[in-house]
Amino acid sequence: MIGKLVEYTERASLHLHPDRAKRLLGASRALLRRMQAARLRETVRLVAARSPFYREQFKRLGIDARAVRTPADLGDFYTTGEDLRAWGAEAFLTGRADTAFETTGTTSPTPKRVFFSQRELESVGLASAVGLRLLGLTRGDRVVSAFDSSFWVSPATTREALRHIGCFHAEAGKIDPAEFYERARAYTPTSVFGEPSWLVRLAEVAERRGAWSLKFMLAGGENMTEQARQRVERIFRAPVFMSYGQTESFGALGVECREQAGYHRNDLNYYFEIADGDEGCGELVYTTLNRDVMPLVRYRSTDVTRLVEEPCACGLRVSRIGKIRARADEMVVCGMGNVGPWVFAELLRDAPGVGAEWQAIILNDGCRDVIELRVEMKDPSARRGAEAAVLDSLRLNFTDFWKNREMKLYDLRLVPCPPSTLRAKRKLKRVVDERRMLLPRAV
Repeated sequence: MIGKLVEYTERASLHLHPDRAKRLLGASRALLRRMQAARLRETVRLVAARSPFYREQFKRLGIDARAVRTPADLGDFYTTGEDLRAWGAEAFLTGRADTAFETTGTTSPTPKRVFFSQRELESVGLASAVGLRLLGLTRGDRVVSAFDSSFWVSPATTREALRHIGCFHAEAGKIDPAEFYERARAYTPTSVFGEPSWLVRLAEVAERRGAWSLKFMLAGGENMTEQARQRVERIFRAPVFMSYGQTESFGALGVECREQAGYHRNDLNYYFEIADGDEGCGELVYTTLNRDVMPLVRYRSTDVTRLVEEPCACGLRVSRIGKIRARADEMVVCGMGNVGPWVFAELLRDAPGVGAEWQAIILNDGCRDVIELRVEMKDPSARRGAEAAVLDSLRLNFTDFWKNREMKLYDLRLVPCPPSTLRAKRKLKRVVDERRMLLPRAV
């Protein structure tokens, strides 16, 4: 009954005028809380009965699934990305899977695999379609998407969302922006979807060859600096909206509105919490509420943000996830890709003249991300040889990262430092993100 009500609400709002859809989606907070509570109970009981991982963890911690009414009833229990890798996806399965995707957004070279059903794909596509419809996308629009299709969930959810809307859709994949510009123009797109760093490069191409008339651009997969967003918007004379999701969540956690002040969150399909909060800001945690193949209970996203309950100026009475401020681990999502300490350690492994201490600093020059790989070297003149070895390793061992460099989505620089200068404390943070991500309107 609850599931039918949620589906009715989503489908009805999809076909309403955006102003009426806003009223429907924000009609009753009490009803939303009842729907969340019912779905949470169903999810906890499902994983306790069918998932080897949750069954063993609940038994070990003395958790009675039948007594769980709110996440607080689970005490200090959380699910982590390390659990997914250590146990394997099969230990989390509760039903028959139809498809799977992977995420390399970890501090380990081992990807996390996540399985889904066709029904779940249709459901997340519907939720995504509602968000796009509220941004103004209609059946008469023409979308060309440049999301990468290699084991990544975004192309699949995009395809399903646009099917619900009924608009034209062409998938280009993550090809060179100059090639995309020449080939996509024949389809006369009204909207372009892609990763932020890729959209910046497309804007540079358009600045030289002429910008198209677009309704808006949708970015996802990375964060975006204020300067980069404003530059793309100025060139195309169209807004850039950010979506927020993870492979583990099947995307669709939230999307910006025209105020660009945080992500309106998908409370119909996820139960959100903040863990280890400090003045309201902490690690985002979510429980999936409509999954029957591989549900996740209290999954730690490793993204640091806050939950925003204050009304949004757009008029949509749906709570928000604040702009992502940082990562709780040392993984960084940037123009290079999803990178963690192990990536840079591997790149430096055979570099001549490089000492044991190093640090990767992620910056942005206003156009693209810059990775400064700071290394301790006794002889700074050996920099060229070390840099050549790093680039050779990048080309041979990390083809996706190399492709992004070839498309000029980021710059990689090796910066020599005197010995014994990087480690000021006992623990050296290997990857540091120094980009200024927060927009003035963000919360």
